[in-house]
Amino acid sequence: MNPFNPSFGKVPTVFLDRNKLVNTVTKNLENPNSPYQTTLIYGLRGVGKTSFLTDVSKNVAKKRTGL
Repeated sequence: MNPFNPSFGKVPTVFLDRNKLVNTVTKNLENPNSPYQTTLIYGLRGVGKTSFLTDVSKNVAKKRTGL
């Protein structure tokens, strides 16, 4: 049985706490002098790369709108 479900971008029902990682990536992407302006996110299919980047994107959008 294949544990992976090709539901690209679908938010999983259970998340591990990754707020620290999301905040770290967001902070480094917003810093123009950060060496992490170019970042590669990789991993096996179904591990949450798209969901992680969606969280980062939402975090950046919140900071830009001041919410």
